[in-house]
Amino acid sequence: MDKVKIDFNEENIRQVAIETIYGIWSCIDWDKVDTRRAYGIWDEFGNKIKAAAMTTNSYEKFVEKLARKMDVRSLRHSIFSKTNQQSDEFKQAVLKLIREETLQLVLEVRLNNEARKEMKQALEEKERQQKELQERDRQVTFTNKGVKLNEEY
Repeated sequence: MDKVKIDFNEENIRQVAIETIYGIWSCIDWDKVDTRRAYGIWDEFGNKIKAAAMTTNSYEKFVEKLARKMDVRSLRHSIFSKTNQQSDEFKQAVLKLIREETLQLVLEVRLNNEARKEMKQALEEKERQQKELQERDRQVTFTNKGVKLNEEY
């Protein structure tokens, strides 16, 4: 596997922090989250991020600790392996940012998640409308002699 080097700058550090948090969020087993817990899940998630970040000294241990706290069994995002390949200095900068800006990062992940949901819903609605149009198009057939109505629709 080729080692991917991420430039050491504030923007990339912030992006890796966001992707790390989202990576764990997206691996949560929602079948194990009851309705009452789901209501306050973002607060719980933010608190557990802060706790895991403050009680560890390495990026890898932070990810492991947070995954355990959120009952995540497998991490399936490439951000974890890409980040593990980076320098210790880079990983420490990511962990420092997570410690210092937990709330802002969680809010950004939450907003990005909401935007993804809205885009998915809009796409599904557009596909539904497209199917309706195709269905209506099948009701009428144009022939050399004129228009034929298909009565089976």
